[in-house]
Amino acid sequence: MLKRGKPGRLDDANNLFQFDMNYRPALHVLLFLISCHTVVHAQNSIKTKDAVPINGIKQWIVADGKDNTKPVLLFLHGGPGFPSRPYAKKFVKLLRKDFIVVQWDQRASGLTQHFSPNSNALTLDLFHQDTYEVVDYLRKRFSRDKIFLAGFSWGGFLGLRYAHDHPENLHAYISVSSMIHNYESERRTLELLKDKAKNNPVALEEVKQVNIPFTSWEELYYQRKWTSAIIDGKPYKGEAVRLLFEKWSKTWFMLFQRASLVDYKMTAPQLACPVYFFLSRRDYVANHAVSEAYFKILEAQEKELIWFYESTHEIPGDEPKKFSAELIKIGRKQKE
Repeated sequence: MLKRGKPGRLDDANNLFQFDMNYRPALHVLLFLISCHTVVHAQNSIKTKDAVPINGIKQWIVADGKDNTKPVLLFLHGGPGFPSRPYAKKFVKLLRKDFIVVQWDQRASGLTQHFSPNSNALTLDLFHQDTYEVVDYLRKRFSRDKIFLAGFSWGGFLGLRYAHDHPENLHAYISVSSMIHNYESERRTLELLKDKAKNNPVALEEVKQVNIPFTSWEELYYQRKWTSAIIDGKPYKGEAVRLLFEKWSKTWFMLFQRASLVDYKMTAPQLACPVYFFLSRRDYVANHAVSEAYFKILEAQEKELIWFYESTHEIPGDEPKKFSAELIKIGRKQKE
C-alpha cells in the first residue's frame, strides 16, 4: 500500500507503476479493439458507379468487391459496342470476394454513350488510348502498381495490345475468346459453313453471298446467323437479330473491319507478363484454331491455355462458375 505524503520522484514512480499494473489489462483490451477497428476499416467492401473523365469524355466505370484490399480485375467487354453489365452478374458475384471487379462501358457504348454521346470518328487508336487511361485511372484510384486484365472477344483485341505495350502494369493478362486475327478466323469459319450448308439450300444461298473481308453488314449477319444455327445449334428467331446487326453496323462496322485485319501473331509475338488463354473448341466466332495457333507461337513470361468444354464463344456467360474459378486460381497463383 502506498504512503500518502508529498509527491516526490520515488512516490511518482511508484504511483505510475501502480497505475500501469492496475490498468494494464484495460489498456491491452483498448489496444486490441483499436487494432481490430483498423483491420475492419482496411477491409471495407467497395461498390462504386462513376462517370469518370477518360481521354476527353466521361466514361462509365463500375467497381464491386467485398474487400478493398484485394487485387483489381478489369474486364474488357466485347462487341464492339456490347457492355458486359447485362450478363456479368453471373460471374461478378462469384469473383467479388477475391477481386475488386471493374467493368467499363467503352466509348459509344452503354452508359458512356448516355453521358458522352459520341461525336468523334471511332478509331482503333482512340480505343487503345481509352484502355490505357482506364487502367491508369484504376491504378491511381486503388493505389495499385499492377492490376489483372481480362479481355473478352473485341475486349481481347484491346487487351492484347495493352498487354504488349504495358506489361509492367499487369499481374497477368487473360485472353478470353479474343480477336487474334479476325480476317483469318472468319475465313476458316466460312469454309466450314460452306461445307456444312451443302444440304440446306437456304443456308447455302446466303453463305455464298459472304466475302472475307466482309463488304457489308449483311454478310457479317449471314456469317453469324448460320454459325449460330448450323454449328451452335441455336437458330436466330424472327427479324430482331437482323435489325440489331443493321443498327449496330451504323456505328461499329468500319471499326470492326479495321480491327479484323490486325494479326497479333505478327504484331505481338511476345508478351512480357504472365498470359492465360481461355478457349472453347466450339468457338467459331473467334475461331479457336486461330487462337490456339497464336498461343503456340507466343513467347511470354509465363503462359497457360485453359479449355472450356460447355461454351461456344460466350465463355463468361456460358460457364460463369468455371470462368470465375479459373480467374481466382490465377489471382492466387500470382500472389505466391
